[in-house]
Amino acid sequence: MNEQKEQLIFLLRQAAQRWIALGHQEIWDSDDYTDELGNFCNQTADNLAINDISDGEKKKLYFIFAPTCAWDDSVGDVDLGSKIFACIEAQYRDLALTK
Repeated sequence: MNEQKEQLIFLLRQAAQRWIALGHQEIWDSDDYTDELGNFCNQTADNLAINDISDGEKKKLYFIFAPTCAWDDSVGDVDLGSKIFACIEAQYRDLALTK
């Protein structure tokens, strides 16, 4: 497993813990809830570990952690969000921005 993928898995698990700790809370301008996104991050980290992440999951991650999206609207830890988005953008930007 490459270092960038390992780092993304680690960071997604941290984000999942933060969201799950908030409980079932609405996120401004989103159809998702905090605990749902926490579970999504854990599941996606599991999928990354076994090289089974779908294009849909990659796109969803991109738009969850992009600046001013769900992460910023709910948790707001700029440092953690920026680290996660840097990993996601480096790996999935081209895919996420296609239709």
